[in-house]
Amino acid sequence: VSDEDTTLDTARARIGEGSTLVHLFVPEVYEPRTFTLRVEAGGGEPFEAGVEILPQRKWSVYLVHHSHLDIGYTDTQSSVLQHHLQYLDSVLDLVSATDDWPEDAKFRWNVEATWPLLHWIKNRPESDRTRFFDRVREGRIEICALPFSMHTEAYSIDELARQLRFADELRERYDVPIETAMQTDVPGATIGLLTSLVDADIRYLSVAHNYAGRSAPHLVGGQELTRPFYWRAPNGKRLLVWYTDTPHGSAYMEGNLVGLAEDYQATLEALPGYLSALAELPYPYRGRGESILGWTGLDPSSTVTKVPYSHDVLHLRVQGVFSDNASPSIIPAGIVREWNEKWAYPQLRMATNSEFFTVGEEKLAEGIETYSGDWTDWWVDGIGSGARHLGFNRRAQADVRTAQTLHTIANTLIEDGADPRDEIDEVYESMALFDEHTWGAANPWMDGLEKRESGALQWERKAGFARDAYERSNALVRSGVHRLSHAFGRCGDSLASVTVFNPSRWERTDPVSVFVPESCTGLQRPLAVVAAATRERVPHVVENQENAQFRVRGRRLSFVARDVPACGYRRYNLVEGDDGYEEPEAGKEPCVENEYYRVRFDLARGRVTELLDKTSGLNLVDTDAPFGFNQYVYDRYASAPHFNHLSSRIQATDLALLGERSAGGLAVVTQRSSNPVWDRVTVRLVDERADIVESTLTLFRGVRRLDLTNRIHKVGTPEKESVYFAFPFDVSDPVFHYEITGGIDSPEAPHVPGSADHMRAIRHWVGLENEEVRLAWATMEAPLVQFGNIHLPYLPFPETIDPEIGNPATVYSWALNNIWDTNFPSRQQGEMEFSYAVASGEAIETPELGMRTAAALTTPLLGILSSSSAGEDLPERGSFCSVEGTAVDIIALMPSRRGHDLTVMLQSLSSENEEVCVSFGLLRVARAWVGSHLEKYLEEARVDGENVRFAVPAGSLVSLAVDLERGR
Repeated sequence: VSDEDTTLDTARARIGEGSTLVHLFVPEVYEPRTFTLRVEAGGGEPFEAGVEILPQRKWSVYLVHHSHLDIGYTDTQSSVLQHHLQYLDSVLDLVSATDDWPEDAKFRWNVEATWPLLHWIKNRPESDRTRFFDRVREGRIEICALPFSMHTEAYSIDELARQLRFADELRERYDVPIETAMQTDVPGATIGLLTSLVDADIRYLSVAHNYAGRSAPHLVGGQELTRPFYWRAPNGKRLLVWYTDTPHGSAYMEGNLVGLAEDYQATLEALPGYLSALAELPYPYRGRGESILGWTGLDPSSTVTKVPYSHDVLHLRVQGVFSDNASPSIIPAGIVREWNEKWAYPQLRMATNSEFFTVGEEKLAEGIETYSGDWTDWWVDGIGSGARHLGFNRRAQADVRTAQTLHTIANTLIEDGADPRDEIDEVYESMALFDEHTWGAANPWMDGLEKRESGALQWERKAGFARDAYERSNALVRSGVHRLSHAFGRCGDSLASVTVFNPSRWERTDPVSVFVPESCTGLQRPLAVVAAATRERVPHVVENQENAQFRVRGRRLSFVARDVPACGYRRYNLVEGDDGYEEPEAGKEPCVENEYYRVRFDLARGRVTELLDKTSGLNLVDTDAPFGFNQYVYDRYASAPHFNHLSSRIQATDLALLGERSAGGLAVVTQRSSNPVWDRVTVRLVDERADIVESTLTLFRGVRRLDLTNRIHKVGTPEKESVYFAFPFDVSDPVFHYEITGGIDSPEAPHVPGSADHMRAIRHWVGLENEEVRLAWATMEAPLVQFGNIHLPYLPFPETIDPEIGNPATVYSWALNNIWDTNFPSRQQGEMEFSYAVASGEAIETPELGMRTAAALTTPLLGILSSSSAGEDLPERGSFCSVEGTAVDIIALMPSRRGHDLTVMLQSLSSENEEVCVSFGLLRVARAWVGSHLEKYLEEARVDGENVRFAVPAGSLVSLAVDLERGR
């Protein structure tokens, strides 16, 4: 290469097949300048051409060395944990080994996830712990805030917020800064993660989005998302986010792809070209012809709006090797040392996340864009691959809230020395480990003893977390009920008393069931239920104990309890005698009816054809929809099973991959009951892919809600499949709102650009409304939904129902699937239940209607049986805690982390700051403080008798810490 007549540099190279990289160097230029390139080969005619050289960026590249934690995937969960404990040992050695290296080259380590650190602290001597935290304070090791990467949509908001407790404890115990979080693999995060992080003093978030699971943000606005950006929470706080993804370098392997885990020569050959591509192209890897799993490049026919990266500071992740669960390595630090000895720029630095963010925020300042809303996850369909255990875990999420409320109230009423906090912690840990993002082995269909082939063992352990959480939370509810049975004594000369407890924030009229053991009232004595306050007899149903020879002898008593106060109770007595109510005739027709609704089921077509709202006179069901109301829909796909990552490589250019679709029909009535408490019918449908498909429809007397339970007993198959239940409503031009972890969302609400929009994972309810009708649909076990259509689960997710005949007001509950070819279970089988509820109402707003409808599934009324006359002097009806309005919800009453008598966790569902009044009814409040979900930054609230008044920031999860007057 020459400048006019002066040769600046020469190089010799052996040219083989393909391309050969040759480095020639010229002096730095400060404006565009043309040099002459001359090539001579084999004695032939020389080739000359002018080459324009542009001024080069003076890059500062921050290498963030970490190990992506998959709890499983590459090996069994226990093996992975032990490996990560050893990695932390190695980190201390590598830090010490480079103490005398140049500052930029010193080994630095980012603890991506605190779950291994928790176990490391428990299993290492104090001397090691001291060394470790000294290095953290020195800045050579950074602890990130989250325990692991998560499917955040699977978490309840309290479960999600709890994931930050350990980081907060580390701050307080070891006096170390923790201000960064890392989320790796999962391409998306719910807004609840944002609010939980910012309210826990986390300023920065580094995410790496892996597209190897059918992700395509660039097709739905993702090209507009800039790096870095501020993610603004509803309360106005911001998180500075750096994201990388598959197009930028196989997500968290970007540093490995440019040689930074290999050697200096590999880095020299790849890094300059990568930086040049970043500066000049929308994406540095074009995808086509390049091995980037999950990225095929931009379609040549698509519009390209993404602009090249415009800054000169860069965050670049690097693993020790090209693998998940990779060991730390000194190689990246060695490359940095050698590189910086030879080159002025790009400058490389072994860095912590917070170093990069601090510099980036200072240098880029006002040029950083701000976005708000949910960052909807592209991988969330994977949680439908373990539907039965997902249902267990979602029930545990609800039960542990109820359990905490029961035990906290019991603590205020009786002194029995019980302390369930450790059990509560174990429930939350098991729930979180199930919802964590690693659901199985790299090859989940295999049944080896170790490594990537240990699929069966890994799923056995993963599923065990959900089952453990479910059983522990259920036991906690039972023990809480038992404790309160000693607080509420038997009334007068009754045989026993039933205290109906309402764990939710709404006053409710709902069914309740209580088991009455033989030891309490015998089995033959007729019983009547009497409301303690009014002395009126209440219709009830008595059922024999199921599986009686192996369970406690007794009978189950059910009735509808009316006007039970929020987070409170109403008392009933059991007396000898008949209630005097006649059994209505059930009939044989598949039709149920109460004061509010009439529901008809078409046996031949396998669907509900009428849901008549008697108040409005409207049939809420669209009878002309492609699939009927509560109809079972089965899809089988034409892709092959047991090929790792195959679904990521398939493009659905048409609907050919929809191999088969069938719908349940030809039903028969298997059970029909009508009594003073309910009207109920159970039908069984025919479907060749399941042993049993059964639907139970129930209307309770005096309750404005339809309850549905769908039970399937499924045959396991590795063939790719999905099961849906369709719910088409007759609502023209519907407006949707739905509950997500951390708030209320809608299709029209702001979202982070590139969010998935063909599917969603909700918490428990969807609201639909127009000018004529307002509806709520709720789900217990199955969170995945699609609105208006069923999308083929392969890129680019085309609709499978012609919009001309489809119904936009349809909620498709995506109950289960096995689409993935890695990480998630490859088949599902056995018995599963999916519970739903539907209600209408014009007098209340859609969010309140949704919350009330979902409460029937998540927080059913509890019957507390008391046979002893001993107990507290309590009124016949009362509330322990309630909140005015609908904008703020009570999550649970729970033990205080800061030594107060109790804490009320509240979640704002409002986009505005709210002035809140919490009433404590039977509890006498002395003082109260409001603070973050970690019960920090407590500010005293105004106490006015039983009322506590304070402000709740928009969208926030807050703690109300309470001290009671002595005596209660």
